[in-house]
Parts: sequence; structure tokens; C-alpha cells
Amino acid sequence: MKLNSLLGFLCLCLVAFTSCEKDEVAKASGTCSFQFDGKSYSANTSYGEAFDTTLAAGKKVLLIQGLTGTLNSAIALQVIFKDTLATGTYTTAENASIVFTTSVSGAEAYESTSATIKITSINSKYAEGEFFGNLNNGETEKPLTDGKFKVNIN
Repeated sequence: MKLNSLLGFLCLCLVAFTSCEKDEVAKASGTCSFQFDGKSYSANTSYGEAFDTTLAAGKKVLLIQGLTGTLNSAIALQVIFKDTLATGTYTTAENASIVFTTSVSGAEAYESTSATIKITSINSKYAEGEFFGNLNNGETEKPLTDGKFKVNIN
């Protein structure tokens, strides 16, 4: 994915976080924590969304998003399932991806060159698991480790 389309995707994520009505914000609960380039991050607002793909009939997508309380970092995890939501380990080869943005030291967007998302529990209302990978901003590649999430699916 090119950096321009990545930035468009991240803008869409930010719109999703900021355009919710009050009753929808109350539904958004969960946790998401990870280490990126040796620094710990914990999202104060985390949630999941499950929906049908528009590109391939019969496939489901799980999108997990997290935003830090200071609004300076956001993460998005995505898994495209072969048919239905299911536990398992998904890698880049099995349509798993991670996108991380931060403005701590200037606006930077990182996209996974390799990603592993392990879903240990999932149903239509809840997902839990772990994730890690290597992310690249077009210039440097950095590790993302120790990722964990527990989210309600809206």
C-alpha cells in the first residue's frame, strides 16, 4: 500500500473515532497494548468491527482500532477471513495487517511488512488475542511486539 493510500486509511480511522454519537462511544470499550520500537503504548479507546468484504463475496473482515488518550497515536489491525470469523493465527500471507500512526516526534505512519495476529477468542460481539510484526514507514523498519487486545465488536 502506498503512503498516500495509507494516509487516507488513517484519516478514515480518525473520522470513525471522532464522529461517533454519544451512545456509540459508550459501546466502544476494550483494551489494546503493545510495544513499538521499544516504547510501550496503551490505547484508552479500543473497539472492533466485523463486516463483509466488498471485494470478495462471502469473506468477513475484522478491524480492531485503538487510540491513545492523548490522541497522538493510533493503531489498526485487520484480518480478512476466508469465510467466517474464527480463532487462529493469521499472518501477512493470510491477509493480516497492522497500521500504526504516531505524532509524538512528527507525523509518522507505519505499515506492516510482516504481521501476525493470533485470535484466541471471537464471536459476533467480542474478540481477544495477540499481535506482533515489523512495520515500515517507507524509510525504516521497526519491530512491534507484545501486542494484546480485548475488544467488543460493534
